[in-house]
Amino acid sequence: MTTTEYIEERLGELAQHKQHFERLFYFLEEEELFFIPEGEQWSAIECIEHINNVNEAYLAQLTKVCQLDQASQTQDLPLSWFQRKAYQWMSPLSKPGATKVPAPKALLPRRMRDPKLKISAQKVMENFISDLGQIERILRIIPESPELRNTKVISALPPVRLKTLTALQLIVPHIGRHLEQAERILRGGQLLKESQQNNPDLIYPTKDA
Repeated sequence: MTTTEYIEERLGELAQHKQHFERLFYFLEEEELFFIPEGEQWSAIECIEHINNVNEAYLAQLTKVCQLDQASQTQDLPLSWFQRKAYQWMSPLSKPGATKVPAPKALLPRRMRDPKLKISAQKVMENFISDLGQIERILRIIPESPELRNTKVISALPPVRLKTLTALQLIVPHIGRHLEQAERILRGGQLLKESQQNNPDLIYPTKDA
């Protein structure tokens, strides 16, 4: 694969993720964003919060790598076996080879770490869009250079050293994985609310007034 092909492929995915997010989340009421259907543990907005938690564990490190001097460029971009597998493992669970991985406690939605913590849906969505823009900028720089894509960063738990290209192979499909989860939750919530408008067991996470 050439660096141009790789960058265009990942940027295309990010564009699809943004369109998916806009289709799902724009124009929703807070009640829908925070609704947790029976059988689910997270609300739809908490899926986005988790994406943000994972992205932000990497973004400062990857941005710093982009600023390194004396980085050469190559036309070819070889992906290791582990880098290809990392992308497959983190893909949406509807795709072949994807693996269900429990989220570490530090990366869970804040309600699950401390029920007293509040969440602002608007802020979560703003952070998501901002992070997508930053990932796009990073994708235009790091894959071009062998020095940059082989620089090590610390993973988002467990703390191990990963090549920057491996980190990108993890975080880009991870976004799609949890957007798919959010869509399932929203669809389940809509069906459940239609049939059980007065269900006393409905759960709403704490949110800002």
